[in-house]
Amino acid sequence: MLSQPTNNNWTILLLFLIGGFSFPLYAIGGAYTNDWVSPEQMGAAASQLVTLYGLGAMLGPLVAAPFLDILGAQGFAWSIISLHMLILLFLIYRIRAWHAPVTTKHWDDVSFHGRAFFIPATIASLGVGRKTKRP
Repeated sequence: MLSQPTNNNWTILLLFLIGGFSFPLYAIGGAYTNDWVSPEQMGAAASQLVTLYGLGAMLGPLVAAPFLDILGAQGFAWSIISLHMLILLFLIYRIRAWHAPVTTKHWDDVSFHGRAFFIPATIASLGVGRKTKRP
């Protein structure tokens, strides 16, 4: 599969996608955690995330080893795929079980910078020209 020498462009694309989905997981986890904790708890939450990241880096090779033993060189790729599937199942569970903490604000309460960066990004993603009110 991924470990066999080939000139196949699909292999390169698959490796690119695996890397693209793997590397941002730590940052996304930190942002998600900060959504759920108070500002006073953010330092402690960040230190726990660093500890969990280190624990995962330590246990990752131990989890991947049986895959390598059973499947050979392809086992590493299958261990990464299995880990991502577990993370996906956990995310689906979290999305269905709990609602994110919602803090609704009126646009007047949002700072100018929040409005300035929010609106153009939304409009640009929709491909719609921005309308301005003139007095």
